[in-house]
Amino acid sequence: MDKTDPLADFFAAETVPAGDRAFRTGVMERVARRRLRIELVLRLVAGCLLVLGLALVSPALQIIAETLGQEMSGVLQIIAIGGGIAFLGHGWVTRTIRLPRLRLF
Repeated sequence: MDKTDPLADFFAAETVPAGDRAFRTGVMERVARRRLRIELVLRLVAGCLLVLGLALVSPALQIIAETLGQEMSGVLQIIAIGGGIAFLGHGWVTRTIRLPRLRLF
């Protein structure tokens, strides 16, 4: 039995081995899956914190709404909607929220 060293055979070759596309694709797929999992976990945690924050703040907002009365309830809704639109606009401008391209024609 003749034992040959695979590394010696590799270094003795004069041509560069071709890139393994299946390997590269597999590695890129695993990296993309890991990034997706991390992003999903981060978004889930952010959503849970948002719900928890709203649950903690809602009694105070209810007291404020009752103090201001029915006349101000419409104004509070408009302010809340405007704040939400401003938040989405800020995310769109800073590209943290990726919306599809808006084409008028």
